[in-house]
Amino acid sequence: MSRKVIPFIAAFVLACLVMVVAGVFSFSGAVSAEKFGSDQIWTQSYSAAESMKVIDVTGDGQYDLFIQNISGVRIYDAGGNILQDFVYANPKTTLGDVNGDGVEDIIVYHSGNSFSVDTIINGQQKTIASQLPVYTPSRNAVIRFESGPQIVLGDNGGNLASISTNGQLLWQKDFGSDETRGMDDARIGGVIHVAIATYDGSLGVFDSNGNIVWEVDQEQIRRMRAYDLNADGNSEIITGGEYGALFVYNAKDGSVLFSKSIGQAVSEVRTVELNGDPSSREFVVGGKEGGIWAFSFNGTTATQIWTASLSDKVTEISGLDIDEDGKEEAVIGDDSGKVAVFTENGSRNNLPSHNSGITRIDIGKLGNERYVVIADGSDVQVNKVDFNSIPGFQYTPLIVGLVVSAIILIIAAILASIPPKPEMKVSFQDKSKESLEAQRRMLKESIADVERLRKSGEVTGDAYLARLKRLRSDLSENEAAYKTAGYPIKVETFQCPNCGGTLELGMDKCEYCGQVILS
Repeated sequence: MSRKVIPFIAAFVLACLVMVVAGVFSFSGAVSAEKFGSDQIWTQSYSAAESMKVIDVTGDGQYDLFIQNISGVRIYDAGGNILQDFVYANPKTTLGDVNGDGVEDIIVYHSGNSFSVDTIINGQQKTIASQLPVYTPSRNAVIRFESGPQIVLGDNGGNLASISTNGQLLWQKDFGSDETRGMDDARIGGVIHVAIATYDGSLGVFDSNGNIVWEVDQEQIRRMRAYDLNADGNSEIITGGEYGALFVYNAKDGSVLFSKSIGQAVSEVRTVELNGDPSSREFVVGGKEGGIWAFSFNGTTATQIWTASLSDKVTEISGLDIDEDGKEEAVIGDDSGKVAVFTENGSRNNLPSHNSGITRIDIGKLGNERYVVIADGSDVQVNKVDFNSIPGFQYTPLIVGLVVSAIILIIAAILASIPPKPEMKVSFQDKSKESLEAQRRMLKESIADVERLRKSGEVTGDAYLARLKRLRSDLSENEAAYKTAGYPIKVETFQCPNCGGTLELGMDKCEYCGQVILS
């Protein structure tokens, strides 16, 4: 193959690889024209929030910020001023309209007065039940059964109890033997039930009387959520295990619709409307080692649509349509304080980091603006997240790829145009007698080496003849240099292999029989 063709072949292969990579970056969204940023509106000191929601809990028609930690419950107004502050021992809270006025109320299950339940309605605190048959609080939820709303409680030892909105004990049950890790309403044929999971791996669906519709056991459960992902009237129950098991169950009968091992403990599960299609819902799973997986659900099974990662345990996932295109972005925080926005195709934009782990993220309207509220280990911050798009920026990798490919082809042309390196030729001009004798000995040794290689079969045919011819030519030039310098020279001879005639070393044709010795 011509040495001028080889650089162009190599350049063509490299250019093709460059353009393939550029195409992947352009059309996969890995290089995005969408950029998200945030500006801090206000911040207040608040340690390790366990629950947080932007919602109207005062009944004035304006959204407030509800937040709760292990010491109590607090309400901030849109400007960051404290409206209400209630102290509790080890509270677990939920929100729900318990008096039917259309405003969400705060329900507090706490350790005070032998395990009690309080309601906070329009700022008015009231204990509705005490000395309940449950212990250290773990979970509670307002479940709107067809027969009426109930407040369902779960403690850290597998004990369940349900009370009416006025505090009457309705039913109690032992379920599992460990902490309640999930409690959500679950629909079966459109009828509301309650799904409950405990850390020991027990998962069950209960009716309004506390009867178990079905139950299963799996590996230890860290997270459980129930959603009607495909709007068919039957919820899907998603569980995440201590050792990475991810299950999607049918709320109707407990059958497994999807299962997968993600390789690390599941730390959070939330729905995020990534594709903007309201007929189906996507859900995002976070892992204890920072892994993130997004799934779509088609009614029968789940399909992974992208995966990503943060630097530490995923602690919170929330959805926000930042650019108002009908699709939500996933706002995700981790235990190192990192916060990132992930789009439909998994491209990532980082928001400002925090000095401590993220505990809660919520999105909602405070005053006249929609904000992202982020709570970490020491503060709660209200941020305005903005979106910028540069038209056509998505195709920049293709342009860069074309430029790089052109440079590669130019380099190939330059390499092909470089003339071949001239063959090295021994020069015998202006040499001393000693130098000429040394060169003569070297040439004779080289001729002997070539003959030895031919006899051993290591060099044959045209290669042998070409090498021997070049060496004999060099030897002739060496002798000519001897004569030109006026040095006496002893003529060396050899015998013709055909007739045995004596010939001068360097001749390529026998002058006696005409035999060609070198061609």
